[in-house]
Amino acid sequence: MSGDGPGERKRQTGTSGEGSSGTDLFTGEFSSRISSEFGARLIHIVTSGVLLLVLTRVLGPNLYGLLALSIAVFTFSRFLSESGLHWSAARYIAEYKDDDPARAATVVVVTRRIVFLTSGLVAIGLVVAAGPLSRVLEQPGIYPLLIAGSGVVFFYSIHRFNRHIIQGYEAIETSATLHMLEGVITVGIVAGAVLYRPTALVAVLGYVAAYGIVAVIGTVSVNRVGAIREHDLIDRRAIRWRVLRYNVPLSATRLSNVTDKQVDIILVGYFLAPAAVAYYALSKQIADFVRVPAASLGFALSPTYGSQKSQGNVESATTVFEESLRQTLILYIPACAGIVLVAETAIPAVFGDTYAGAIVLVQIFAAFIFFDALVKITVPGLDYLGRARARAIANAGTASANVVLNIILIPTVGVVGAAVATVLTTGIYAAVAVYIMYTELAFSIRRVTECMVKVSAITVVMGLAVFVSLGPLSGLLALLVSITIGVAVWIGACQLFDLIDFRSLYGHFLG
Repeated sequence: MSGDGPGERKRQTGTSGEGSSGTDLFTGEFSSRISSEFGARLIHIVTSGVLLLVLTRVLGPNLYGLLALSIAVFTFSRFLSESGLHWSAARYIAEYKDDDPARAATVVVVTRRIVFLTSGLVAIGLVVAAGPLSRVLEQPGIYPLLIAGSGVVFFYSIHRFNRHIIQGYEAIETSATLHMLEGVITVGIVAGAVLYRPTALVAVLGYVAAYGIVAVIGTVSVNRVGAIREHDLIDRRAIRWRVLRYNVPLSATRLSNVTDKQVDIILVGYFLAPAAVAYYALSKQIADFVRVPAASLGFALSPTYGSQKSQGNVESATTVFEESLRQTLILYIPACAGIVLVAETAIPAVFGDTYAGAIVLVQIFAAFIFFDALVKITVPGLDYLGRARARAIANAGTASANVVLNIILIPTVGVVGAAVATVLTTGIYAAVAVYIMYTELAFSIRRVTECMVKVSAITVVMGLAVFVSLGPLSGLLALLVSITIGVAVWIGACQLFDLIDFRSLYGHFLG
């Protein structure tokens, strides 16, 4: 696969500079969507970072590891209550919302009733299974956390459903606000509860209260955005069948995602001590923070691919994806290299010496962050393009491989084995997802490759500057100085190679 794709031969969108080629994602409607979503995710990640600092510092590795293990169980349980229903509903809402709003509203109501029912049943099931699970994991301290966590499963399932439904209506600003509120409310309640009484159970109860509030706010927001009125609903049985049928491949994808993201933590908890779970969960949490820009692009733009293609505007959808891919490379190749260089200084300085065991995991997860960024900008769009089955097969295969590798590597090489397994399987999944997207939207491989070469050169120069700056200093001062120097070199080099026009970008986001 080389040269320009067929879509490239059709498009006439080139400009003089590398940084300006293709669609400018930071103007007009796209600017509003991306800036709203990125701003909300930024606030959410800041609040999550504050909460992570409170939990790790106050609870310590053992209690935090127990909490992280219980959260992994909650997340895995949520698959049964959510499956892929929120994605399936959002796909049909994006299709119907303009030409047939009553049908879109029917999708909302029909799917919401299913989610409420399944969430309640799964929450009850978790209460019943709490005892056997605690015995299987050989962690008796997790029993009360699982009982209380049934509320997390119920309310967070509803919250996720609400956010994706609003996304389907392309009301990205409203969805972003809901995401921001989740972060602010959660850090306020959970951090306050743990500071008052530092136990893992109190933390779980705080999550239940926070997600309950956000679920109520989200349900009201969905009714307003979709103008939901019961008497306008039509073809309920046919729509229910469509949503459930498209949910089948999406459920496979959802199961694969949960397996990739949570089963490794559960297996680490099964084979190793809670402290190892804490190191591993902390590393994955840091990865979640760094992937915010890519997740924002994917979430904000994914409905566009489906709606543009359904209107016959394949070239427009292709240019949008190509530019989002380029911007991801520009940001994440240098960022991941920087993480490898600063991890040894950053982890003890920020989280304390008791978390030094996470350093090597964070460095390994730098590769995961890059691959996952590609996944985040690609796979949401595949669902809207009707390629859910293809990506579900790919995701199921890599998720299964991840479980097998974890079972083999964790007992032999420890928690590092779990990190290596995750990196390898995520890399394969990212490559397959990008290829599937290429078959739908044939972006220019030549321009993407040229961008990657330039960014790699920038990364080498930036990495040398960071490495040299870390030498004479230590602690937080070394971290701040090295990051400042690295970002300055990156910005200057991006301007030199005309990869990003920062002055224009600054103006766009300020309106």
